[in-house]
Amino acid sequence: LTLSACTTASESSAYLEASDSAGVTIIESRRPRWTAGEAWSVSTEPKQTIGVLDGPEEYQLMSVSAAARQSDGDLVVVDRGAHTVRLYDDEGSFVRTLGGPGSGPGEFLAPSQVIITAGDSVAVWDRDLFRITRFDAEGELVGIHSVDLGTIAKAVEPPLYPGTVEPLRDGGLLVRLIEKSAKISPSGRFRLRSGALRVSADLSSIDTLMFFGDTEQVSVDAPWGQWPVTPALAKRTWVTHQGDPSRICIGVQEAPEIECFGPDGSRTLLRWRSDPSPVTREEIAAWREESVLLYGQKMGEEEVFRMLALVPVPTVRPDYSRITLDRSGNLWVELGPSAGTGSASIDHLVFDPAGALLGVVPLPPIQVLEIGDDYVMGLYRDELDVEYLQVHEIRRRSASGVEQ
Repeated sequence: LTLSACTTASESSAYLEASDSAGVTIIESRRPRWTAGEAWSVSTEPKQTIGVLDGPEEYQLMSVSAAARQSDGDLVVVDRGAHTVRLYDDEGSFVRTLGGPGSGPGEFLAPSQVIITAGDSVAVWDRDLFRITRFDAEGELVGIHSVDLGTIAKAVEPPLYPGTVEPLRDGGLLVRLIEKSAKISPSGRFRLRSGALRVSADLSSIDTLMFFGDTEQVSVDAPWGQWPVTPALAKRTWVTHQGDPSRICIGVQEAPEIECFGPDGSRTLLRWRSDPSPVTREEIAAWREESVLLYGQKMGEEEVFRMLALVPVPTVRPDYSRITLDRSGNLWVELGPSAGTGSASIDHLVFDPAGALLGVVPLPPIQVLEIGDDYVMGLYRDELDVEYLQVHEIRRRSASGVEQ
């Protein structure tokens, strides 16, 4: 295991313990490598913001699902709610719309992901049409490619079937599996089966990465019978990918560990030490409020609270939540609110491409969409639930503490 050209074996052993089991390299970080002066930082104030409460339509964001930055700083923003993709310049000014609502060429029903490819070309995935629409750097339509899910489904054994699909930067596909079963939901806490496949662009090669549990649920007695309810801070499976050829990392939230899969078939399991973090009253209250909105059309508020009372309330949160691979191959792992700040900042662990834990970086309270070498881009919602796309600056420091 090569960690760094300037790190000796004795120095590495102070931070890491590496072993191999059944073809999986296990890397356990004993402590962060950064000293106080080496840690990266992220600006609390955004250097770029897109979004308005009331104003021109091209600046109103309805339900942003993805965003990416081109080499010149222009932003490509996928708004699933508006069924469109927009291009903004490096100052945040609207440039043009790439396609619009519909199912014709260059149109979208449910655009969900965007990838910037060679020459700043744009590839947009539509999860309802199961197709990739490609634009050149200026936003002109250059091609459409539909994916035959039937071919992939034939390679999977029921009750698992292809669910969500994401294009990889190298042209392949990442396919999430879902379990479709007519069985009554099992009693108590459970996670339906799921899994992930890496599929080549021409569908000639379909490789199973791993099987895992889907979102955690609890089976309770509803007025109409047994019903699965998602509990507060439910364990989920998070997947991220980056690079050409693409590296894929998967975290199932059952332990402080994440497994990464290289394009060459290599597997690396990252582990770290984690202290339990208590669940707050505010988090439980928010879950109850969301559940009332979700089930309120099927039953009265009192019935909803009676059903929720049957769901065990967790005392500690999972070891982590969302994970993101940045463009340099570093893995960012969301932990939770920074100590003493409430929700003013969110701590993230950062692992280098070799799997070593570098340290903790607090980020603003945004839903991270993309991380580059010198920026992090994400979605912020204010108290009125208005969406804003924000870009924050990353200040990276060298081993000597000098800002890069």
